[in-house]
Amino acid sequence: MLNIDQIRSDLEEFNSLLDQEYYLNGAGLKDKIEAAKIYEKYGHLFKRAILDEVQKEARSADGEKERRLRYLRSFLFGNYMENRVKQLSDKATTVESEATVTVAGDTYPFRQAAVVMVNEPNRKKRASIFGARNRVIETINPTLEERMLVLHKTAHELGYSDYVKLYEDIKSIQLESLDLLLRSFLEKTKASYTTQLGELTKTQAGATLPEAEKHDISYVFRAIEFDSFFRKEKAIETLKRTLAGMGIRLDEQRNIHLDVEERPKKTPRAFVSPIKVPDDVRLVVMPQGGHDDYASIFHEAGHAEHYGSTRSDLPVEYRYLGDNSLTEGYAFLMEYLLTNPHWLAKYTGMREPRAFLKFVYLYKLYFLRRYAAKLTYELALHRKGLKDAPNRYKETLESSLVFKHPASHYLMDVDDGFYCANYLRAWIFESQVKRILTEHFGEDWFLKRGAGIQLQKWWSLGQKYQVEEMLRDLGYKGLDLNPLVEEITSSLK
Repeated sequence: MLNIDQIRSDLEEFNSLLDQEYYLNGAGLKDKIEAAKIYEKYGHLFKRAILDEVQKEARSADGEKERRLRYLRSFLFGNYMENRVKQLSDKATTVESEATVTVAGDTYPFRQAAVVMVNEPNRKKRASIFGARNRVIETINPTLEERMLVLHKTAHELGYSDYVKLYEDIKSIQLESLDLLLRSFLEKTKASYTTQLGELTKTQAGATLPEAEKHDISYVFRAIEFDSFFRKEKAIETLKRTLAGMGIRLDEQRNIHLDVEERPKKTPRAFVSPIKVPDDVRLVVMPQGGHDDYASIFHEAGHAEHYGSTRSDLPVEYRYLGDNSLTEGYAFLMEYLLTNPHWLAKYTGMREPRAFLKFVYLYKLYFLRRYAAKLTYELALHRKGLKDAPNRYKETLESSLVFKHPASHYLMDVDDGFYCANYLRAWIFESQVKRILTEHFGEDWFLKRGAGIQLQKWWSLGQKYQVEEMLRDLGYKGLDLNPLVEEITSSLK
């Protein structure tokens, strides 16, 4: 007989151990990732019979019971898929964490080489680092190809016509509709994006946009000319001061653990590990300096505050599962404080922010166009399979972003379960929520204790609701792209 309460207890233990494993690897405390062992220990959660029984229960339930079972079902199906490829996932991640690249006599860990690359002003040397990293990616691709074949096969075994239908069902997201919505966005913003990024690329990287490589664009968006406003040694202090402005004292939040220690194999980009929500949340950062580093730290701090403020008495489904567009939206809300001239003036001393604001909104537009293109590509990948996928990746991304993309990135640049859709929905959500905060508390809402109280109220709900439900509660009809389009187009004039 199905014991739902035991499944819930076990999945919390499973999530905790898995996040701990990824934390140790990402924090540079453990070279080899061993998630497969954790999947094996909790293999009983991912048996087909369990999936079928939970699915049957979910379809006959209603109200709160239905919502919890729907989230549980999504978790079990997603991890059933991952369980089938656990050894392949470990193999690919371990190669990535252990690999090194050597350029002109200098050797760097594969992950750290990306940081070196974006800071390298010499285009020839930057291209050499890019090429060396690509050679590592090419060694990982056979593993990723095998992994993708297994995922596609498993979707069929679960009774779905393809991987797309599986994830549309378990995530309750209409991926085709979202893709169509974003295609209109791509068309509306194409001229502004192409003109402005083209000018910037020519000035900063010495190449036209169609000539530019991915490493050129990474360097252009590194924007070292703004570094004096985003100093490495001030990053954590600025985060703490920003939160304090809303009445949130990070140092007093004993459940949020800040890992700032520098380690050779630590992932340079900030991340969060919600080991036990809300009691043990790890915010891992290795400040590098620069606007993008600040944005990354603030983004992950948004996740940390959300997880750390979630009510401990909520069911496990609402603390761990649910719609990840919600936590990504809260993360974007913190990240895009960097687009607020009042925040820039107070916390960075930037008194004439016009040039930076135009730049940072172009950067935001770039990401939106990139993820919209990723969604289009991933829909095709998961429907048409691996045949001609490298060329399809290259053509789709270049159509949206114009600059060159190596075909070899066609699987390394894919997130499982259409997570790109979570980001896209989160960007839309963030713009709508920011408008509400601005209407209630002013453009400097981040300085208002009332805004902090409101955020903590939202965060306390964990992920009980989907973004559309949260927005309807705030007076919207649902996800509305218009505030985001208006925000970007007005800022790029």
